[in-house]
Amino acid sequence: MRILLTSSAKKELFLLLKMKYNCFSIRQLSNEMNINLKTLQGWFYLKSRYIPESILTEFKNLKIIDKKEDKWGQVKGGNISYKNVVNKFGMEEIKRKQSLGGKRAAKSKEDKIKKNFYVNLNDPLFLEFYGNLLGDGWLSNFYSGGKKVWLIGISCNLLHEKPLVENYRLRVNKLFNRNRKIRERLDGNVAELIFSHKILLKYLNKELDFPIGRKENLSIHKSIFCLGYEKIKHVIRGIFDTDGTFYLGRNRKGIPSYPIIAIHMNEPLLIRQIGETLKRVNFRISYSNGGKMVRLQGKEQLKKWMEEIGSSNPYKLHKMQNALVAQSG
Repeated sequence: MRILLTSSAKKELFLLLKMKYNCFSIRQLSNEMNINLKTLQGWFYLKSRYIPESILTEFKNLKIIDKKEDKWGQVKGGNISYKNVVNKFGMEEIKRKQSLGGKRAAKSKEDKIKKNFYVNLNDPLFLEFYGNLLGDGWLSNFYSGGKKVWLIGISCNLLHEKPLVENYRLRVNKLFNRNRKIRERLDGNVAELIFSHKILLKYLNKELDFPIGRKENLSIHKSIFCLGYEKIKHVIRGIFDTDGTFYLGRNRKGIPSYPIIAIHMNEPLLIRQIGETLKRVNFRISYSNGGKMVRLQGKEQLKKWMEEIGSSNPYKLHKMQNALVAQSG
């Protein structure tokens, strides 16, 4: 807030400040208060000059003529300048220039992001994120209010797997510096992490062939699939966390006791990639549902999975750990 005092109140304030700082001149006062000399001279000698309210906090009963918000002069000057420009060029021309300026600023910002954007295909965090996308993720771009929107989302079961979405959020923040809230849809029992990242979305679509919109004919991209099991296992972990399941099959007596890990997707090529990758490192796998499901069965397979792949899904991880304890007991 800025305060306008009467001339006599300004003189009184000047004397009070000199007494407070034990000064005999305005130059000394300027040094003691660490305020520019010309600024102080304007405050005390110019009738129309407003003074910051903070200067007056210790001194009461000074006669005040007016109060204004900070930077009111800049706002007033800006309004006058804007009116002059409108009168000179016309509103349509102003809008055109503003639009061009906005586009240049947006392009400059995008170019800067592109320059600093980098994806490390060997990073386990990114590979797991990529697996999550293959499972329950999606890409979308559309126009809203005349502006193009670029969104990336990953969802899961709200009832059992909400902590998994928190893992998504932390991973996305670490990888791409995006920190977004989790959205819950009670009607569909869904928890979603949705964030905007145009450069990443274009990279996923153009470089890794991940579809925008409807997902179909999915596969692990060749640039990742060629990296071998030690890298692909992180993708498989991400897929299992979203589209995988763990349960206990029943023995001959009908008692649930036989561990089963399964991944079921309507993507036969992707399922085949997962199965063949696991098979090469001595997992005993089988296919079912017309090649849309890959399964592993038994205590040793569960133990091997937990040692080599594991899970970032707290709900599934807890079930598998409990099964391991029960199997070893």
